Amino acid sequence: MAKKPATTARSIKPAASLGGHGHDDTPTSSMTSIPSGMDYAAHEAMYHRFTNIAKWGIVACAVLAIFLFVAIHPMVPTAAS
Repeated sequence: MAKKPATTARSIKPAASLGGHGHDDTPTSSMTSIPSGMDYAAHEAMYHRFTNIAKWGIVACAVLAIFLFVAIHPMVPTAAS
């Protein structure tokens, strides 16, 4: 799947035009608008896929830890009193 090129370009002000403050508090029009290349539906779908993979990965690790505890625990020698 090819990436779409961004259709809007942001203007970058040179440091000299910032008035010595290092930043400009007034946003430009290109900074306040959302670029048309943003696909929020795809972004949200990818986020939900990632959280599902993370959730099931944690569950799988917990099940594996419990299984290993049960499988290895009888092999550990205990002190006879």
